[in-house]
Amino acid sequence: MKKRDIILLSVTATFLIFALVSVIIGFEPGKSLLKNFWEYIKFVLTIMPAVFLLIGLFNVWVKKETVIKHMGHNSGIKGYVLAFILAFAVVGGLFAALPISKQLYDKGSRLSVVMTYLGASCVCRVPMTLFEASLLGWEFTAIRFLVSLPLIVLSSIFMEKFFGKNSGIPETVVNT
Repeated sequence: MKKRDIILLSVTATFLIFALVSVIIGFEPGKSLLKNFWEYIKFVLTIMPAVFLLIGLFNVWVKKETVIKHMGHNSGIKGYVLAFILAFAVVGGLFAALPISKQLYDKGSRLSVVMTYLGASCVCRVPMTLFEASLLGWEFTAIRFLVSLPLIVLSSIFMEKFFGKNSGIPETVVNT
């Protein structure tokens, strides 16, 4: 076993022992932690089949040439706009956004476009935007978009320059 696997196994065992002891002795914070853990597990198990289906369909339906043409190194601003459009429509949060971003990158999308997609999927999903606008008003949401979207693009371009192919990061790290 690798050192990382041993650490993961140790942390998991420690959590399970803590949860079991908490239930036995009636330690409320531990019981609450266990309850929240199971609620999260149920949520993940309900959303993951749809995420896997979405990723599989994306992998099969979207050709590498299409991604390279519209989101590759020669796509210009169009790649960023498409990243925003794709991010607005993402359902499932980062559970879906991370695997889709991996697929985009593997199919030849520019790293800054992938980072833009990830940033935008965290900031501007349609359900989250509607919820925010209903609570804080459309003016606030519009201002947040006008500030956030350019900053997402600028930071993604910076990250591409910093973490690009020639950054010294081993290929195995970039492709995992």
